[in-house]
This record gives sequence, structure tokens and C-alpha cells, in this order.
Amino acid sequence: MDATLSRAQRLQRHLRGQGEALVFLLPAYALFLLFLVLPLLEALWLSLHQEDLFGQGRVWAGLANYQEALSRPEFWKSAWLTLKFALITAPLELLLGLLAALLVYRPYPGVALLRTLFFLTTAVPTAVAAVAWGWFLHPVGGLANRLLASLGLPPQPWLTSPELALPTLAVITAWAGVGFTAVLLTAGLQNIPAEILEAAEVDGAGPWTRFWRITLPLLSPTLFLVGLLVVLKSLTAFGQIHLLTRGGPAESSMVWIYRVYQDAFFNFRVPLAAAEALLLFLVLLLLAALQFWLLGRRVHYG
Repeated sequence: MDATLSRAQRLQRHLRGQGEALVFLLPAYALFLLFLVLPLLEALWLSLHQEDLFGQGRVWAGLANYQEALSRPEFWKSAWLTLKFALITAPLELLLGLLAALLVYRPYPGVALLRTLFFLTTAVPTAVAAVAWGWFLHPVGGLANRLLASLGLPPQPWLTSPELALPTLAVITAWAGVGFTAVLLTAGLQNIPAEILEAAEVDGAGPWTRFWRITLPLLSPTLFLVGLLVVLKSLTAFGQIHLLTRGGPAESSMVWIYRVYQDAFFNFRVPLAAAEALLLFLVLLLLAALQFWLLGRRVHYG
């Protein structure tokens, strides 16, 4: 009987604790519902309708908007540009972030200044960074072309050439994310026990061997999370594209998310834009699941 009462009391205490936790979580749940779930449901409902151009209401369209989006050559061009953009941005940001983290994760004189400089790329607002990069890469008086001229090289149309605009924007995006990536990877490096590295050094392992055989496997959980965030972020980059090229020149930087923006606010095809946005959402979910399936099993959590 005492054991039964004891179990009942433990259950009651557990339920009371769960209820108290739920009270504190309710504001977060409310914000999540208000700003994420409800807009997603509204976009889904909108994508299944057609809007009357004279504001007389919506007409059920089923999957017509999705069929139209998938049949447009412009849509597939934007998808290809988004893939190219991510293939440049994500590896570059991860590599630079890892190099920065390796430089600053150990204490030494001046490391605090270096950490601050790396994180400034994240602290600078997108609009300010875009204006600064626009001046730096200006085709006539920009510092980048003046540096090329001093080396005897011809100036480059960094943001006005269909061939250079997308890679240039990818580099700018990677630069902007290096600080945040470096902070996360620095935390991961600092959590690696120093005793393991010291033991490997005593056993004769060189710096390169210690990095590949010890540091990288133990950093893999953080690296996996950062890689997932970087890939998803590179597929939804918008601010710098909008401020520097507006999808041009000749739609050479018209990535997927900017195509959604153009169709919604310039072409006034809001249901079509909603369908394109939800297709992008599904692609992001698929890529996240694919990364977990391909790489998640290789992550070392020991």
C-alpha cells in the first residue's frame, strides 16, 4: 500500500512539475503559434486559391498554383541559381569559420581582439554591410578595383556582370556568417578535453594527425549542427541580394526566395508566390532530413 501511495505521489509530483513548466513555456508556444504556425497555414491556404484581381475574394484552385510554378522555366532557373549560390556560400563559410575558430579557441595575448573582429561580421546589420560592400566593389571608384589597378590588373564588374554577380554575393554572404559560425565552432573546440590532445601528443601524434583523428571527430556534433544551419541559411539569403543586385543583372542572381518576393510584390501573383514559398519550405525540410540521414549517423557523440 505504501509503495502504491509512493508511486501515486511521484506521479502527482511529476504532473505538477510538468504543469509548472508548461506555464512558463506558454509565452514561447504562443509566439511560435502566432508568428510561425499561423503564417504557414495561411500561406498553405492561399496557395490553394486564386485571388480575384478586383478584390472580390478567393476562388479554390487546388494544386493549380503548384503546377504552374513547376512548369515555369523561370522557377527552375531560380532553383538552379539557388543551388549554385549555396554550393559556394556554405563550404566557404564553414571553412572560414573553422579556420577562425582554430585561431581563437585557445587563450593567448590578443585573442580577445581577434574574437571581437571575427564576430563583428555578424554584428554588422545587413543593410550597413551591403552599403559598405557596394562602395568597396563599385565598378568605377571602388577600393577593390583600385587595388586591382595597382597590381596592373583590369577592373572587374563585380555586381554588374551576369557571370560575377552571383559568386560575389555568395562571398559576401559567407563573410557575413563567418562570425556566428566561428563562435559556435569555438565553443565546440573548447569542449574537447585537453587531456586527450596532450596524450596524443605524448604518443607522438603530430598537429595534422591530432586534428584529423581527434579534434575533427570530437568536433563533429557542433560541425554537423553548424553545417545544417549554414546550408539552410544560404538557401534563404535575401537581404544582401535585395540591396545590392535586386536579382540582376539579367536575373543572374534571381534566387528562389527572391523569385517569391518578385512574384508577390511586383507581379502581384500572391497565391503563386505562396506556392513557391511552400515548395522552398519542403525542399528545406528534405535537405535537413537528408543531412541527418547521410551525416547524422557519422557524428561522434562520445
